[in-house]
Amino acid sequence: MTETQIRENLSKNLTALRKAQGLTQTELGEKLTYSDKSVSKWERGDGLPDIVTLEKLAELFGVTVDALIGAAPPETQPPVRMRRMPSRSKRIIIPLLSAGLVFLVASVLYLAVTALQLPLAHPARTFLYAVPAACIPLIVFMKLWWGVPQRFCAVSALVWSLALSLWVAFGAARMHGIFIVAAVMQTLVILWYIMRAISRRKRRLAMAAKENEGGQ
Repeated sequence: MTETQIRENLSKNLTALRKAQGLTQTELGEKLTYSDKSVSKWERGDGLPDIVTLEKLAELFGVTVDALIGAAPPETQPPVRMRRMPSRSKRIIIPLLSAGLVFLVASVLYLAVTALQLPLAHPARTFLYAVPAACIPLIVFMKLWWGVPQRFCAVSALVWSLALSLWVAFGAARMHGIFIVAAVMQTLVILWYIMRAISRRKRRLAMAAKENEGGQ
């Protein structure tokens, strides 16, 4: 098999497998610490990843390296066990369902308090307190299935909703400085993600440089 044939086979198979998993070129590149431009180049047949990256691709998609670069469709090969990425619709619906369950519990508590006339002040605040609780499973799912912007938004929502809940629960007089604390935490979150972005960019540049050296 010539290099041209390998490129053509990889181009066809990689595109089909990526789309079957519901991944964008950017998302696939992040899993491999490559840029989306590198993935695009492979899918166009303009280049080949190194053998280590080919093995990572094969493991990710549950196929062998031979199947990945072979002429036969990869589905005809015996698959390796893997954790499949849910479809985009499931990656949206499942986190929303998890947050919805939190509000369902809050609704049940609210109805129980009002129906039994329990001596609890402001039972409607249960829904406010449910917001930071709902952010926790959202952060988990954003970490598993989504990228940095989505994780950043979920963490930020947790910070500010928690601050608001504490401010309402204990009163403005006692918690007058809670939003200053939240602002500091938000700043730390921003710095953390900036640091992660810089680190990821350095890794991508290093991998791209290594790839260019290998292609020369």
